[in-house]
Amino acid sequence: MKKSIMLGMMVALGLTLSAGTVRANNSTHSLFGIDVSQYQGSVNWSSVKANGASYAFARCDIGSYYHVDPDFGSNMGNGKNAGLYMGAYHVTHSGANTPQEECNYFWHNQGGYVSTRLSIMPAADFEVFDGVDGAGNYTDWLNDWSADVKAKGTSAGIVLRPIVYASICSGMCDLNTSIALGSWCASYNGENLYTGNPWNECTSCNQWDVGGSGNWTYWQVTSHGSIGGVSGDVDFDAFNGTLADLVSWQGVAK
Repeated sequence: MKKSIMLGMMVALGLTLSAGTVRANNSTHSLFGIDVSQYQGSVNWSSVKANGASYAFARCDIGSYYHVDPDFGSNMGNGKNAGLYMGAYHVTHSGANTPQEECNYFWHNQGGYVSTRLSIMPAADFEVFDGVDGAGNYTDWLNDWSADVKAKGTSAGIVLRPIVYASICSGMCDLNTSIALGSWCASYNGENLYTGNPWNECTSCNQWDVGGSGNWTYWQVTSHGSIGGVSGDVDFDAFNGTLADLVSWQGVAK
């Protein structure tokens, strides 16, 4: 994903890094995970799991009939084999394709993975703001994509609740309160991954806010994380809850 937001100091994130290991604070409300694409190269998922990650998202594809991540299949399979919950994300090109076209492409590439064990809900990566094809605005486009993905899941006997990834100060601001997907907020604000919150700026863009609660599902905390099993930088993420919460709310229900 894009690296366009200023990175906070790693110590402020509450991360203790030693030989590539990430460890949690004793007081937590969030669950640690990562997200990857082909740019991370070959990932040692057993090491990622041993160093504290409970889940991960892997890039599946970009747009409709544009690009399938060459490491998607190995990341999903090897991540699950290591015991992590794995989800797939699709980079949207809403100005080039209709929601149905992009859903069909995404499902063709990832449908066989989401229906297996240790799966979490799929995500739309909303970083390309090139207009909309087949909808009136970005919110409607993403809602239609989500509805189409849900319908694919229903046909496969799976209950799905897709999420949308976006920066809290750019993509999130292009949405409105009718958004029907859960939130994956990119906010490199320097707050503690385990006890912090993504919404310390651009709060008016929090379309999921309910009664001032600052609601969020996932939070991408930094693009410069370091963890055993990944060579170089990797995105660090927080899930707003425990592992039991992840399984009950974001785990794929059959």
